[in-house]
Amino acid sequence: MGAKSPEERQRGGVAAEPAEFRMRFRELLQRAAAQAEVAEEPVPGPYLTVSREASSGGAEVAQRVGQLLEWTVLDRELVQDLAERLELEPGLLELMDETRVNWFSETLLNLFNSRLVLQDSFVSMLTRGMALAAFEGRVVIVGRAGNLVLPPEGGLRVRVVAPRRLRLAALAERERLDERVAGRRLDELDARRVDFVRRQFHCDPSDPRNYDMVIDVARFGIGGAADLICRALELRGLIG
Repeated sequence: MGAKSPEERQRGGVAAEPAEFRMRFRELLQRAAAQAEVAEEPVPGPYLTVSREASSGGAEVAQRVGQLLEWTVLDRELVQDLAERLELEPGLLELMDETRVNWFSETLLNLFNSRLVLQDSFVSMLTRGMALAAFEGRVVIVGRAGNLVLPPEGGLRVRVVAPRRLRLAALAERERLDERVAGRRLDELDARRVDFVRRQFHCDPSDPRNYDMVIDVARFGIGGAADLICRALELRGLIG
């Protein structure tokens, strides 16, 4: 996949340039260090995690919610980019891991689901990136099992699904594939996502117990699904 242009990375009126994220999260880490001396535990959120079936429209729903609420949207590519940049910048990791600032690992990471396999360094970087985003709040995190990583109290965990025939048609149109090839491609995408969650978190990503809401886009459409999510965030007291 080629590099995205600045225009492609800026969606929903929310800047998504990696350089800006790197600067923002550097500031966030500095605030985290300053709060290490505060007795109270930090409370992540508000945030939204959007898990989705491949080609279900979940990414579009997330972008629509970001537009409606003016929240930052971290899609899969941006979360991975953040993780890679955190790993490549020792200064950021040193700040996380300093003995005096064990606040991060001892407080935030201890809130995470115990099923997380932290031995995987890249998954650990993803975890830290999502944790920082959730702590800053007003963020939509798309994919990467954010619903399993972040504490449920501070956010809303949503799963977006759609019938296979609609997902197949969407994938075939987007990637200009015939139906047979699109079917194999869709099965491959589904298998990869299931494998990632099962391997790293030892659970089934389709299990509804891991979410606060499961929305079928075929019944509500992109806009309707986004409206439902905003209403749920309001009922949870996560937005005014």
